[in-house]
Parts: sequence; structure tokens; C-alpha cells
Amino acid sequence: MLKTWGKAVVVWLLFICLYSGSTGTAQAAITFKDLQTSHWAYEDIQSLVDKKVLSGFSNGTFKPNENITRAQAAKVLSLAADIKPIQPESASFSDVSKGHWAFADIEALKKQGIVDGKTDGTFGPDEVLTRGQMAKFLSASFKLEGTAAAQFRDVKETDWKYPYVMAMRVHGITVGYPEDNTYRPEEIVTRAQMAAFANRALLQKAKIIAFGDSNTSGSYLPREFPEYPNHSWPSLLAVKNAGVSGNTTENALKRLKTDVLDHKPNTVIMMFGLNDALIRSDTKKPQVDKVQFEQNLVNMIGQMKKQQIEVILMTNLPVHEETYYKAQTFANPDIRKLYADQGGIRAWENSYNDIIRKIARQQNLKLIDNYANAIQKAGTATDAGIAKSGLVDPLLGFHWTPRGHLMVEYSVRQYIK
Repeated sequence: MLKTWGKAVVVWLLFICLYSGSTGTAQAAITFKDLQTSHWAYEDIQSLVDKKVLSGFSNGTFKPNENITRAQAAKVLSLAADIKPIQPESASFSDVSKGHWAFADIEALKKQGIVDGKTDGTFGPDEVLTRGQMAKFLSASFKLEGTAAAQFRDVKETDWKYPYVMAMRVHGITVGYPEDNTYRPEEIVTRAQMAAFANRALLQKAKIIAFGDSNTSGSYLPREFPEYPNHSWPSLLAVKNAGVSGNTTENALKRLKTDVLDHKPNTVIMMFGLNDALIRSDTKKPQVDKVQFEQNLVNMIGQMKKQQIEVILMTNLPVHEETYYKAQTFANPDIRKLYADQGGIRAWENSYNDIIRKIARQQNLKLIDNYANAIQKAGTATDAGIAKSGLVDPLLGFHWTPRGHLMVEYSVRQYIK
């Protein structure tokens, strides 16, 4: 199992409205008889089909649940990782001759040390691929490295597969099975699973950085949603997470170089504003006023544009007012009064979203209007509707739930696939 929330959630995600500050041409989806848009891996499969990494069968099916073989996996990875096929004079494996349909791809992977054979000199092209083998194939193909802090119960440090599985985890390509914290390395990989793993690895290769505060970092998830500790939208997308809890645009400016520019990304997806707009109880003023907030955003966008970095802006979630007020009452009994003249904290926070929307229009940047998408799902801009949507956390009223992160992931995927 890959990272999924459930079919019901995916269904309603397909109907959310995406708001953009720029226009583009939509790609027509290739329809397979046996693949519904509600399938958990639909977006990953469609993305790889668009890139001509995957294709269906002549009868119009995709067969998402069919096991993938080692030869098929080699073909997928050589295409996805852009590893050019080679035609050596002699075959490296006794069971993959020059006439084999995947010969050139397997040889290319062998030359780069991505795949190796068995002790008897065979490759086993028609054998099914296990999740452990897939971790090695994929990590080596995309040069993924690193060790995650969180470990899997069934992958020990002494296992040959350990560094590859950990690389997959640290890059957010898989979180395994959260219900029992296992990776299940001996399970067989299906075509749908291979598509999801490969597409998420491709996103890593694209050098995409998510830049924001706690609603990007997801640092609160292990505490508030222990069953979904790694369910932040950057992790779901398998992109670099440069979110820091509590950050305003003032903090972001100070770390822009080290956390973003020095990594030389192709794309940065930025979401700030919730903390900027918070009104301090001592000064009765926002942490960062609107004029400075706008200047900070324009400053950061300008620095990124100088490096030819594509910038995608996002608005912030609609705050659940009563939940937020109750959560803050102990620290500040007069919290509600701070926002009374602003129409409440939700309207005040959305006025900062308006600045984000304005900048997106003025600079012709892509805009993902998370606030508008969430309100559309809620059906109304009220606490009751927001609570019913399940997008905003019930503890603080200030964070995305795992379902909210899934909505953001779906929206972002439309722009970067």
C-alpha cells in the first residue's frame, strides 16, 4: 500500500475547483476501461502515461492490479529516470539475450550499477518484483540517499534493502503501512504501485521545494494526528519540505538563501501569511503588517525569479474561529476582541490571502487558492461548514488535517505533473 486516504476522499478531490493566476492548456486524459478517476494512483498513472513512460494494453485496459515483473520495472525506470538503452556485444545475463524486448534497458541499468543478477548469472526478467527490490531499483536510478529518523519494524539495519528503503522514506516517496509501521519488503509490486513510486521519484528529480510554515512542514501531525505523522502535502508529493512552524515572511526572508536558493530548485511552492496576520496581544498589531507582508513576498519572488525559479503561490486555509478562540483563551482571555473590528480572525486572515492573490495577478504567477477550494468543499464560509468538511484541525482550528493536506497535494499536482 502506498500513501492513500481512501477512495471517498479522492472522489471529492476530483471535483474541487482550482483557481489560477495564469492560464494553461489542459491535457486530455487517456481513458482506460479498468481505471477510474477515483483510483488512488490515477494521477500518478496519468502523469507517467502523459510522459510516455507507461502505456496501456491493446484492449484498452491498464491492469493496475497486475504484478509487475523485473524486466517491466527495468523498462519503466530507464524511461522515467532518462537512462539511455545500450546494446553491448555480449549479454550480461544468461537469461536476457540480445533479442529480449527489455535487453537494452536492463543492460543500461546494469552498466550503471542499478541492477545486478543472481549468483547463477541470471537476471530473472519474468519474475515478479518485490517492494524491497523495487526500493533498490528506484533509489539507485534516481540517486536517492539518506536515512529517515522514523524506521520500519520489518526493515532492520542489517538488511541489504535497509539503505534503499530508508532513502525512499526520507524523500517522502513512501511511508509504508502506517497502521503497523511496516514496509513489507517481500510483498509484490503492482503496476499501479510502480507508477506511484516512479512518479514521486520524478518529482524529486524535478527539484521542487515547498516553502512555508507549519501548514507546510506538518510538524504538528505526529502530535495531533499520530496515525498520519508523515501526511504533509510535501511528503505526499515527495518534494523537499522547507516549511518551519511559526514562520512569518520576516523569518522566511532570513532563511530564503540557505533553505531555497542554495538548493537551486526549478520550482518553489510558497504558502505564508497565517502567522504574519496574527495580532499580538501586547501591541494590538499584526506580527507583520500588510504593507511589509506584501514587500516581503515581492522581495522573495524577485530573488527567485533572478535564478529562473518558477514560483507558485498558495493562499492559506480558512481558520475555524471558535476553535481558535477557545484554544487561545488560556493565554489571552481577550483573544476574540483582537479580531472583532476585523470581522473575525477568518476574515482578517483572508485579507492577507487577498494580498497573495493580488501579487499573483500582477506578476502573472500560478496561484492555488486553497482558501477558496476549502470553502467550496465546506459549502459555506462558516465554522459549521468548515468543521463538516474535515479540512481544518479540531484542536487549534489553524492547521490542515491529513484530509486538508491531501486536498493541497491534489491541487499542486495539477500544476507540476
